[in-house]
Amino acid sequence: MIKDKRFYKNVIAITIPIAVQNLISLATSLMDTVMLGRADNTGVFLSGSSLANQPFFILSIISFGLSGAATVLTSQYWGKRDVKSIRTIFSIVLKIAFIFSAIIASAVLIVPETIMGLYSNNAEIIAAGTDYLRIIGWAYVLFGLSGTMICMIRSVELVKISVVVNLSSFVINVFLNWVLIFGNLGAPALGIRGAAFATLTARTLEFIITFVYIFFIDKRLCFKPKHLFLFDKIFAKDLLMHGSPVFINEFIWSLGTTLQSAILGHINYASGDPVAANSIASMTQQLSTVIIFGVANAAAVIIGKSVGEGSFKRAFEEAKALKFMSYVVGAAACVSILLLKNVIVTFYTVPEETKILAGNLMTAVAFITFFVSISSITIVGILRGGGDTRFCLIAEMITLWLVALPLALTGMLLKLPVVAVLLLMKIDEPLKGIICVIRINKNKWIKSLTRET
Repeated sequence: MIKDKRFYKNVIAITIPIAVQNLISLATSLMDTVMLGRADNTGVFLSGSSLANQPFFILSIISFGLSGAATVLTSQYWGKRDVKSIRTIFSIVLKIAFIFSAIIASAVLIVPETIMGLYSNNAEIIAAGTDYLRIIGWAYVLFGLSGTMICMIRSVELVKISVVVNLSSFVINVFLNWVLIFGNLGAPALGIRGAAFATLTARTLEFIITFVYIFFIDKRLCFKPKHLFLFDKIFAKDLLMHGSPVFINEFIWSLGTTLQSAILGHINYASGDPVAANSIASMTQQLSTVIIFGVANAAAVIIGKSVGEGSFKRAFEEAKALKFMSYVVGAAACVSILLLKNVIVTFYTVPEETKILAGNLMTAVAFITFFVSISSITIVGILRGGGDTRFCLIAEMITLWLVALPLALTGMLLKLPVVAVLLLMKIDEPLKGIICVIRINKNKWIKSLTRET
């Protein structure tokens, strides 16, 4: 372990704001599911919104992938304090984010029924999800831009603004949910459409705060509206070569995750609703992993900065310390799920069979989360920060698409218990965690990606 206290201070300084941001964001989603569950005890609203949010999940992963692709380069340029190059890279990535978010927004607004039909064969759930998509689709472009930018500025250690953005979004979203879902303060009770209007308003507020801060307040990057027109063929080539594996990785992973949701959505032999139960279990897991992903993002910035400065030996030492942290925070997350699972289930107004199924899924998820910590901190943090993006892509592709998904599909066709299907579905986490730890121990992952300017 590194004895330099500054290293741990840097990890904490980046981890905590990101963890708080993630916690607030998840608390927003949690309140959505709790309120929708109470508004409809059949579980249709909860399942409908859960499946209708899968396209948004893909968009959020694309935003994370694009910002991750940028971070591979910008964290190393930040080590060199080359702000001019960082602005150009940011500009290129924001253009790409706009294109992708506009395409997905068009799809969910034009053919929402078709999209819902991909995830469920239940007519009531499809109808509810379609109503949700027709409203929330208007927020996609706004989130695509603001979400990408918020993630990108982490690479230059700007993290506190994300807390402000997400806290503001949480307050307005929860308040409008209470008003519009249930019809309080004289408003009509809109049910699932009320949740969609509340989220649309919150995403709009996020966009306004983010862009006002980036363009008119921040003095570190001094990013101005005119910089949106910056472009450089060399940086575009570097992004394609070194950043595209990160983007492809996240995009393919998101497609795999939505396919997992589709597999659960087509299980009709279980006692209880697998989609609603998995929604509860997934929310619990996400709440327990806010520190994990905070450390992972901090690792990417810290490792990338050291590599950009040319301090390879220090990067090796930091990687070993961060690898050990992945074991510690993973174990803590596992224990927290086991301790809180019964309490969390009581917040949901769903049939008793679904509550029992959710509790069983959370037990499985608790142990999976330990390996999520290892794989996330090594892939998203250490290896990407060190520039080893192609290896990360290969590890993710093989373990998810060639192992986990075929096994999960087989489990569904064989009508195995839902818990068994979930464990098969998540078998990629321990596999890629082991592979990445071996990679880091071999010390072949550091690659300097910056150019002299």
